[in-house]
Amino acid sequence: MQTRISKLSERYLQELRKYYYVTPTSYLELLNTFQKLVSDRIKMIDDIISRYETGVNKILTTEQQV
Repeated sequence: MQTRISKLSERYLQELRKYYYVTPTSYLELLNTFQKLVSDRIKMIDDIISRYETGVNKILTTEQQV
């Protein structure tokens, strides 16, 4: 049974006529890159939530003053 990465590697060879070797190091680099992208996305979402909450609090404060 082939792994998904092996299948994609074969497809890469067929389409671009280049080999892609899946080594433990390249796989770990892929995982680290994915982890960084996920953490960056989580930070971006946290920033958006924080801005939203600040905006809602300002609206509520303004409503009380009026």
